[in-house]
Amino acid sequence: MSEFALDEAVALIYQHVVLKKNLTLHNKRPELANIGHICGVLTLNDQIELVVKFKDELKQFNKAEFQSEVVILTP
Repeated sequence: MSEFALDEAVALIYQHVVLKKNLTLHNKRPELANIGHICGVLTLNDQIELVVKFKDELKQFNKAEFQSEVVILTP
């Protein structure tokens, strides 16, 4: 199973992201309420996870979940 390395996870801090389920079609920008930012790194049971702050909630993702559920926004 592929996991985040510490330097890989820390390099993603402050990146803006959106959940794939909230992406709009036709290359429109996502709604502001759907954009989150990676605000931290968490270690649980020797596994590194990313913490993402959205408008109304915090979510944590391991690498597999992050790659399947989240898109990093580019400027």
